[in-house]
Amino acid sequence: MGHSFGARLVSYSLAGLKADQTGGGSPVKSLTLIQGAFSHFAFASDLPFNPGRKGALVGVRDRVDGPLLATFTAADRAVGWWYPTASALKREDNQSASDLTFRWGAMGHDGYQQDPAPITVPLAATGHVYNFAPRRFYSLDSNAVIRANQSAFSGAHSDIRHPEVLCAVLNAAGLAG
Repeated sequence: MGHSFGARLVSYSLAGLKADQTGGGSPVKSLTLIQGAFSHFAFASDLPFNPGRKGALVGVRDRVDGPLLATFTAADRAVGWWYPTASALKREDNQSASDLTFRWGAMGHDGYQQDPAPITVPLAATGHVYNFAPRRFYSLDSNAVIRANQSAFSGAHSDIRHPEVLCAVLNAAGLAG
């Protein structure tokens, strides 16, 4: 589990696992990205604006022996406004974009973006049983929960201390439900 750039850290650490550490042989039993501050295309097999080009983490899904979750909310300015702006200014991609939040968007703004599409589910009340499937991507719509404006700069980016978030994490880890 990781928040913000910590979500990026735990995601990229999957690439460091041995090639045979997949499925049941993986020591990673779930992955939860809370308001991830890195590209929402990181796990994509094809980038929609550049077919044939892949996300940096394509193929590491099988190194998780459980579900892969990502919370997202429009109230998070850090990943909804500032991350795409900084990515575009860095010229991580040299083609123009009509929608910065899509082209250079972050995981915490709209969840996983890839084909096949991830399963989008609302972040549910405490006690909810999710029935997450192993090695499937789930974008957790957190708009109703992660929404408190904590600063003019970051919005709700760090408004993550909610029992609903913990419930999803525990379900993904197989510790509840």
